[in-house]
Formats: sequence, C-alpha cells, structure tokens
Amino acid sequence: EAVTRNFSTRVSLRTVLHNSKSDFQQIQIIDTDQWGTVLVLDGKTQSAQADEFVYHECLVHPSLLLHPNPRTVLIGGGGELATARECLRYPGVERVVMVDIDPGVVDVSVQHLPQWSAGVQDDARFELVIGDAYEYLENC
Repeated sequence: EAVTRNFSTRVSLRTVLHNSKSDFQQIQIIDTDQWGTVLVLDGKTQSAQADEFVYHECLVHPSLLLHPNPRTVLIGGGGELATARECLRYPGVERVVMVDIDPGVVDVSVQHLPQWSAGVQDDARFELVIGDAYEYLENC
C-alpha cells in the first residue's frame, strides 16, 4: 500500500474475507499475519484488529474527558462503529448519532468486524443515520 510518494507498507495476506464495491468505494476485509483482520477502503487501510483501539481511544477519550458533561455525541463517518463503541463507554452519554454516507461499510463491518462495534447497534442510545454528515449538520 502506497502511503506517500516515498513510503509504502507491505503485509503478508492470509486471505480476502470480503470484497465488494458500494456506490461510494471498494470495501475489503482482509486477514493478515501482522495486523489480523483489516478494513481496507479504496485500497487504503482504515483500521486493523491489532491496533484499532489505539486510534479510536485517542480519537474519543480526550474530548469526552475534557467535556464537563457529555450527553450527546455526533460522529461524522465511523462506519466500522468503533468510535461509537468508545463514546458509549461513558454512562452519562445519552445519545450517539453516527452519520455515515456508505451503508455498505456499516453492513460489512457489522458482519466481519464484530469486535470493533462490540454490539453498539443494539444500544438504545445509538442512532445510525445513513447520509451525508455535512447535510445532517446543516439540517439539525
């Protein structure tokens, strides 16, 4: 995978678990020796089993810990549902709205990456909106 013009990464592929094209992007789930299960969108690694928690914890916890009373959280994107998982760890959070434009990523993630979501789609505080996050914000 080319990261920049002068830098690329290479991993040992065990198998391709899923490969489909949505209206927005190519969606792949691959199994690798180094990183375990990996979500790849349009040929770019998005999230890997071995370290996804580092990204998602660092994305969520600083903001929610600094806020005096977080009750409602909006996630723009987040199709693999791990950002929602981290937000819902806070008992004071009453509502998490995740707006993602690509239902294909959400569906594939629920099917192939259940550890990422940890069942957030069954939490009554979680609301999934399929659509454009910018348009959602404009119409709130």
